Amino acid sequence: MFQQKQKFIAGLISPEVLAKTAIIERCEVLEIRYDLFKDVAEWNGLSQKVSELNPKALRLGTIRLEMDGGKWENDRAGERNELFERILNNGKTLDWIDMERGVDFSQLKRRAKIICSWHLFDRVPSEQELCEFAEECLKSGACGCKVAAMAHSENDARPLYGFAKKYGEKFELLSAFAMGEHGQESRTRSLKEGANLTYASIGKALAPGQLSVEDTFLYLSRKWI
Repeated sequence: MFQQKQKFIAGLISPEVLAKTAIIERCEVLEIRYDLFKDVAEWNGLSQKVSELNPKALRLGTIRLEMDGGKWENDRAGERNELFERILNNGKTLDWIDMERGVDFSQLKRRAKIICSWHLFDRVPSEQELCEFAEECLKSGACGCKVAAMAHSENDARPLYGFAKKYGEKFELLSAFAMGEHGQESRTRSLKEGANLTYASIGKALAPGQLSVEDTFLYLSRKWI
């Protein structure tokens, strides 16, 4: 069990935002979206570069597949473990790695903490489905759990709040929010309900309904916590 935890805003690092130092310095977590950097040869030095921009931030590495909203080809999914091993062998290492549900990360978890993610672009799962996913994560040894699902109405995000309350203390990092226009509120409200991690854009939004880092801080200061 974890005690009352710090809440984290993860800024997403893409090629276009590396120069936006002032905003990068405000983020407690920096998610390096390796799939957005087309030159794989550049990947080995990215973690070091990001660390220099904000030495205090946790560094989270992600190679997001096309089917999960990223740019990495689905048929190259099997290459990611080896690519992460190379990244970890060069420069400032990653603190966390994001791996999707169903992926074998047994080797990687020996070298970095794993946040296991589940992306749904058609719906929000039931609370029972969410709890089953969380139990899978715990059984696999993941230290973090992330759910990003699509909301089609204002009430769609409710199962995520019950899920966050139930599992917020069982993971070092827990993120549970809804995408889309109807899910915007959940990106900050989830932190009040039991989650402790949300994602925000430093430049252009990279997911439907994603808030900027500035707007996320504004929402948090005015409304939820």
